Amino acid sequence: MNSTQIKSFLFLTVLAIIGFGPLSLTCLIGLFIVVRRPERFYQVVENLYRGTACGSMDCAPGQHGHGSEARKARIKSFLCLFILLVLDIAPVPVAGSIGLYVVLIRPCWFKTLVERIYYGV
Repeated sequence: MNSTQIKSFLFLTVLAIIGFGPLSLTCLIGLFIVVRRPERFYQVVENLYRGTACGSMDCAPGQHGHGSEARKARIKSFLCLFILLVLDIAPVPVAGSIGLYVVLIRPCWFKTLVERIYYGV
């Protein structure tokens, strides 16, 4: 585990614990990231996936994708996070659990999704 993985795991664990309320902070943060695309989140994902088989697609930071691919990825991600927000009303924090899975396993599909959201790659 690298340091970014440990920090992200601890952060998502806290969010999963406090996510038992009527509103999921994990989903709200995810919705913010999809809409605003802060550079800091992209850097965290790059650090999280450092040393894995999921190599970077060498996208230039600061050049957000405005094409149809990036827009489609943002819309689909937003809708999925909104559905998770509704599902998280149940007693099990679904979004927090998915986040913990992503941090521990680091599946390539997540890094690809982030690159599509940010750069439309």
